[in-house]
Amino acid sequence: MTRVAAEASRGTFDRVIVSGGDGTLHLAVRDFDLAHGTLALIPQGSGDDFAKVLGLPRDVRDACEMALRGTAREVDVATANNIRYLGVAGLGFDSEVARYANENATFLRGSLVYLYAIIRVLPRFTPHRVTIDETRSEEIMFATVGNSRQYGGGIRIVPNARADDGQLDVCIVHRTSRMQLLKTLPKAYTGAHVKSPFVEISRGTSFAFDSERPLDVYADGERITTTPVRFALASEKLRIVAP
Repeated sequence: MTRVAAEASRGTFDRVIVSGGDGTLHLAVRDFDLAHGTLALIPQGSGDDFAKVLGLPRDVRDACEMALRGTAREVDVATANNIRYLGVAGLGFDSEVARYANENATFLRGSLVYLYAIIRVLPRFTPHRVTIDETRSEEIMFATVGNSRQYGGGIRIVPNARADDGQLDVCIVHRTSRMQLLKTLPKAYTGAHVKSPFVEISRGTSFAFDSERPLDVYADGERITTTPVRFALASEKLRIVAP
């Protein structure tokens, strides 16, 4: 997928159309020619969070019509250790849930995938000590860096994030009890979790995390790198067909 999309974006095509979910879109944008290519998406995944953020039609026929005849808009492209992603990246509890979901919850779809994974991972989870931006050491449950506001089939983890504002939004959930985390996570479907005293929200163009042992970093539902990791914005934007 990554190679095919990259080669097509450098060709003489008007636009490259991909059909799938957030993971498929993630692979397509990895080496996409941002300077010259235009991408269109037909949402066919279990969560389709980025498609929802863009307002793409859920009906396949309408989505195909949009992909063929719609106009393109520019959106930001985030990076983790120079690997591109479009939605939300995370480490800690967040990435452990994503790994479990990918390996053990393929029989479910949408937000049920992540709810099931959360319930399975939480009982054995312990906080991780990380260094944030090389200036402070904290014990955290997880951290997410969002180019857009949601993941996991509708979890608005960074509710004020916009995919075209030239900023990254960060949510850091500091050390708390498993029970308190379990009580807080449902609030993330509306963004109300940001009011919790152990939740920190910030915004910027670059963030760095390191840890005592390497932690997996997942983005758009895919494992892309490990700590130490630096999140930033790509120098070029992506042209994608959307309302």
